[in-house]
Amino acid sequence: MTTTGARSSLHDSEVSITGRLASMSREEAVRRIDEAGARYVASPTDATDLLVVGQGGAPLGEDGQLTISLRKARDLRARGAAIRIVREDEWLSLLGLEEQQADIHRLFTSEQLARILAVPIAEVRAWVRHGLIRPVRVVNRLCYFDYPQVAGARSVSQLTQAGVSPARIQKSLHQLASWMDAADRSPTQLEPLGRAGTLLVRLEDGNLAEPTGQLRLGFERSAAAGADTHLALVPSLHSSSPDDWFERGILAEEEGRLEAAAAAYSRALEQDETRPEICFNLGNTLYGLERKPEAVDWFGRATELDPGYVEAWNNLGNVLAELGETYRAVSAYRRALAIAPQYADAHYNLAETLAGIGDLAGARRHWTAYLDQDPNSSWADEVRQRLGMWVDR
Repeated sequence: MTTTGARSSLHDSEVSITGRLASMSREEAVRRIDEAGARYVASPTDATDLLVVGQGGAPLGEDGQLTISLRKARDLRARGAAIRIVREDEWLSLLGLEEQQADIHRLFTSEQLARILAVPIAEVRAWVRHGLIRPVRVVNRLCYFDYPQVAGARSVSQLTQAGVSPARIQKSLHQLASWMDAADRSPTQLEPLGRAGTLLVRLEDGNLAEPTGQLRLGFERSAAAGADTHLALVPSLHSSSPDDWFERGILAEEEGRLEAAAAAYSRALEQDETRPEICFNLGNTLYGLERKPEAVDWFGRATELDPGYVEAWNNLGNVLAELGETYRAVSAYRRALAIAPQYADAHYNLAETLAGIGDLAGARRHWTAYLDQDPNSSWADEVRQRLGMWVDR
């Protein structure tokens, strides 16, 4: 139910919505508007007071232009209409829906975002690595993000893959920033550069990157120089630096060349065996190669070097569980949760493992904790069904 304050602020107003909402469905939004004593219209009119811009993705059409409703609102403003253009979170505040407002800025781990956006986790990590998205918070090497920035990055990536020009997208997002107070562009600093329709984003260090995370260097130089940009990312074959081998491993892993990645990480560790992040990456790569016992060794080594490495404990538990070492897996998940009690994936994995050994009470506790942290994921409905099936057991 809406609050009295929300009714006084929106009562008798006309409200329209454009773009995908992050906090609720369009149907629920219309109901909330009605409850506040306001009127919903599908498209802005001369009488519209508020146009809400959803934060579930960039508000762009299939052609890369701003949505029809946004362009119509601009035209109405030019003719003297008093229509306001606000972000979804501000609209939720006007409705008095603080809980839903908080949901928009709920923090997600890389794994959760990969599931929400239906992209490989390697792609999310590549976006992070190249600065296309930035963690809101990092705790024990575990990165947390808010949804709108990543949803915006996904929208732009999808548009460019569909052939929309970078210049078109850049123009649209600049227009949005000028039409809406305190608007955030996502991702920021889009560059009208690229070849074969590839969108490039200008990073703070001056380099360019694709939305997939692939770094591009020197596109403002000659075409001949541009043809060799990928080679510039690869460390010299004669390099003996562990950092260079680590960099080579990351690039190979991002490109799906897992054997090369494993070899590069191994070379790095031959020269510096004290780097937990290299051990962790090698564990992930070996797991991808189905070399699970070796993956256990390297995830274990990462936790020895950094006992607070949450993702390493979780991944160690995953591999142990797949190898049938259930009780060691449970111990690893519990260590992860002792470090990060709100780590949704560890709750889910521990619940699954406990259910497998017949500890249904323990499984219920951790499935419930998982739903508290990740209520809208692709796993959530399955978890609710299991909890419902076992409620009387």
